[in-house]
Amino acid sequence: MSFSIVAECYEKIEATTGRIEMTMLLVDLFRRTPPDVIDKVAYLTLGQVAPEFAGVELGLGEKLVIRAIATATGMPQQKVAETMKRLGDVGKTAEWAVQNRSTLGFFQEELTVGKVYSSLLKIAEASGPSSQDLKIRLLSGLLADAEPREARYIARIVTGRLRLGVRDMTLLDALAEAFLGGRERREEIERRYNVYPDIGRIARLLAERGEEGLSEIRMTLGVPIRPMLAQRLKSAEEVIEKVGETLLAELKYDGERMQVHVWDGKVRIFSRRLEDITHPYPDIVQGV
Repeated sequence: MSFSIVAECYEKIEATTGRIEMTMLLVDLFRRTPPDVIDKVAYLTLGQVAPEFAGVELGLGEKLVIRAIATATGMPQQKVAETMKRLGDVGKTAEWAVQNRSTLGFFQEELTVGKVYSSLLKIAEASGPSSQDLKIRLLSGLLADAEPREARYIARIVTGRLRLGVRDMTLLDALAEAFLGGRERREEIERRYNVYPDIGRIARLLAERGEEGLSEIRMTLGVPIRPMLAQRLKSAEEVIEKVGETLLAELKYDGERMQVHVWDGKVRIFSRRLEDITHPYPDIVQGV
């Protein structure tokens, strides 16, 4: 699947503020996406390359992205930096540079979703002394093949600033409409998402097997369950108005909220935001 189709959809989503319109654009995108890459499209639409609990993050620094843009387009690095300062948007800077590149793309290849995703995943996973050079090389390779609109969204995704205004619940609405016949069935998908918060896997199962695919989603050790989080209100009176006069209140203790999974000699600890926080707590790992 060409990444240009995804970038075109992102541009349309960016131009609208209505959630229903956003959802229907995503429905069309999901219906056009082959099942073997729909998981990748779902992740990228949230500005990710993996579910949150996997601990794989992009968030490349702007200075590295500027170097990659300069390398890919033949633009002086200083000029790219000045344009970035003027536009205030790394995506628009990449788009401008690709539109005005001095390096002609004689060997330019069409970007596919698979290529964009695999390159971004390699960027996220790169570590060690030479990781910066590898990240710049991978990103500049993508930008060298990108059309201007594609470059805009690649640069935003890699810096963690996609700016589409799309959240996971909007994707669940779109998946329900695309594969279960209507958004009123979102709750069925959300129940599965609550116990296995991997929107890419859920999207792929729905695309491949429809409603039957949801039966494969169940609680799994090593995969955190989405916790019920408290909602902050301004006053005790507002709390009573919201939940009724019969209620129970308790002191809130400061500390870390943990979800601990223990199985087959393994231990993983997750935060309330589904982040893997196992490493900072060796005493708890040993204790359980």
